[in-house]
Amino acid sequence: MTDYKLFSLPNLSKTKTLRKVIADVEFGVMQANGECIGVGICRIITTHQMRPRLSYQRRCPRAEAMLQASAEGRLEIFFPKRGMLPCTERAFFRQRVFPVPVPIFLPGGLRRSLPNLQQTILQAGLYPVRSEATGYWVAF
Repeated sequence: MTDYKLFSLPNLSKTKTLRKVIADVEFGVMQANGECIGVGICRIITTHQMRPRLSYQRRCPRAEAMLQASAEGRLEIFFPKRGMLPCTERAFFRQRVFPVPVPIFLPGGLRRSLPNLQQTILQAGLYPVRSEATGYWVAF
């Protein structure tokens, strides 16, 4: 089994003054054929990136997400339950941690859309999941 670092869960920012970005998150690790398998995050596709790609659908598990930068400049993602299939919810959010097995580079458009975001990559590790009635928070 892979040994991931465990990251502590900071206080998640919910202030309405922070900028937020809506995205489509594909789960898994990208394979040579372009499909995603396993755990983690394969791609973060912001809404402005999705428009030209609507005709192309991957079979990767995916969920709608709201992204924001914390006061400390870390990425926080809220995954609403209404924005994912029940099988995706069971597969990726039933555990108390969200594994990221390989580092994920954050898209430049996301960093430009969230000027407070200090991260350029999501480090490999285990990130705590905070469950709410309407969805799940993961702070990276």
